[in-house]
Formats: sequence, structure tokens, C-alpha cells
Amino acid sequence: MKNKNLYIMKQPELGKKILELRKQKGFTQEELVEKCNINVRTIQRIEAGDVTPRSFTVKTILEALGVDGANFFKSNEATFSSREKTILNTSWITAILFTIITVVSMILEGFYFNNQHDSGELFFRSISGTFTLITLFFFLRGYKALGDRFGINSLVSGTYVYFILEIIAVSIVISLTVFDFEEDVVEILSGIVLILTLGISELILGLGIRKLKDQLGSFAQTVGILKIVNGALLLTIILSPIAVFLSIPILIAEIIFLYNTTQKVEGENYS
Repeated sequence: MKNKNLYIMKQPELGKKILELRKQKGFTQEELVEKCNINVRTIQRIEAGDVTPRSFTVKTILEALGVDGANFFKSNEATFSSREKTILNTSWITAILFTIITVVSMILEGFYFNNQHDSGELFFRSISGTFTLITLFFFLRGYKALGDRFGINSLVSGTYVYFILEIIAVSIVISLTVFDFEEDVVEILSGIVLILTLGISELILGLGIRKLKDQLGSFAQTVGILKIVNGALLLTIILSPIAVFLSIPILIAEIIFLYNTTQKVEGENYS
């Protein structure tokens, strides 16, 4: 069965259209609620453009308004553009590269931790940091494209915040290598700031991804919750080693999520 979740009008246009149809029928929001048995708060948020509802919810509202749902979707469908599809494709591919770089970085960081003042440490961290930021940029563009498509401003903002905080994190790591601080207190404080920065990044992006549930299903919510939990673990500092251990499985879940979304978009087959 073909699902139109990703093809309905974008907000706030959808809400404005439903508001227009309701007024044409002379219904108040309360009268519409009685006819379609949908919470009045939900109707208010849809009309205000605050949420993008599932196609089933829209169809139920349209039926209550005496509008043929199939024709409505057909006349107002807004498919993903070729540019958006390219961005999503690039996103899951670079997510794989980002994950590989992350794993390699973890392994080498362990080596340098046991062999401090190694001459190749600065070179490694500079190269690693550069490729981390490049792959992360294209990785996050996929989430931004989804946020733009569905009008989820928190997800769009989350991608910007995540990238900026990652730049700060990479800068901290490289600075610790360049200046070679002898004071343990400085290194400890820098490490805490680094962990907190990564925790905030995970938490904010996770909150945005979680909001994709209505359009992309429960897997989006699961990925979002995993990132939120991981961010919370990092912010405790004490439990941050657990978060580091979980980071790779979570990245794999993100790759699967973005890949599945890309396949659905390209195949225009949603079930």
C-alpha cells in the first residue's frame, strides 16, 4: 500500500488549506472535532502549522469536511526534489565514512593515551579532525533536508548547533596537542568541556530527530531517543564511558535510518 506521508503539503501550507476548507464549510474547530473525533488541540496545532500530521489524520479531517482525500493529495503532493534525494543519498554514505573515522580515532586515541608526546599525534589529530568535520557536514545535511521538508525547525537548528559544537570539540582536542599542557588540571577541565560539548550536541540533535516520528515512523523516534539517552549519559561525565561505547551502535542505527528513508524517497513507496 502506498503511503502519502511524505507527499502531503508542507506546513504551514497544509494547515492554512485545512483552515480555509473548515471556514468554507462554516465549521468551528469544536464542530470539526465532533465530526472527525480528533483532539481539538491537534486540530489547532495542524491549522497553526506547528505539526505535520500523518496522512491518515489529514484524510480523516478531509472526510469530515466533505473533501475527497485522494484528489486532495494528488493535487497538493510535494515530492522530494532531485536535489533533496541527492542530499539524502550523500548523507547515509558519508555517515558510514564518519563512523569509520570515529572508530579509527577511538583506537588511535587509546594508543596515544598510552604513548604521550608521540611525534605523529598532532598530524593524526589534525587529519582526523578535518575529515571528521567534512564527513559530518554532509552527514548532517540529510537531517537538515528532512527538517526543511517537514517544517521541523528544531531539527534544522539542531544540525547547525551539532556542527558548531563539533568544531569546538575538534578545536579543543587539537589545542591540547599543540600547546602540550603540563598541568593535569587543565587537561582534566578541557576533557570535561569536551564531553559536555558532545553531550549537548547529541541531546539537541536527538530531540529534533525524534520529531520525525509522525512522518517517518517509530524508527525515527527510536533513533532520536537513543541520541537523547547518549547525550544525557555524556552530560553526567561519570557515565560518559558508556556513552562512548554506545556511540558506534547508534551511528549504525542512524545509517540504517537514513538509508531506509532514502530508498523510500527514491522508490516513492511508503508502507
